Amino acid sequence: MGAVLFILDAPEKVALDDGRIQVLRQSLGDQRCREIIAEVVFHLTDRLTLLNAALSAGERAEARALASRLAGLAEQVGLVRFAQVARDLRDCLRAGDPIAEAAISARLGRLAESSLCGVMRHADPAAI
Repeated sequence: MGAVLFILDAPEKVALDDGRIQVLRQSLGDQRCREIIAEVVFHLTDRLTLLNAALSAGERAEARALASRLAGLAEQVGLVRFAQVARDLRDCLRAGDPIAEAAISARLGRLAESSLCGVMRHADPAAI
């Protein structure tokens, strides 16, 4: 009996708090705002890689700490949905629910690319 593989297209829409970027832009200026957002996107990407490695290695405490840091960084640049999903993953890791962890980490991965590109595009359309 052969297995049937279903590929589900489950795109995630970016939820971006424009007000957060406007506050950064007004308080820091256009150029510094772009620099800060680029730096946060770099750190988010780095921590996502570390999170995936921690999850693969079964390092739950490290994964929980990384998910929490991801949420904080995402909040700084207005990525509200990304931050919420990262907090959901942290909570699942705390509760020890491996099924939910797998589902939510997959959702975070789907949301990552569109969120990071979206915030960069919003901050500096010429950068993408």
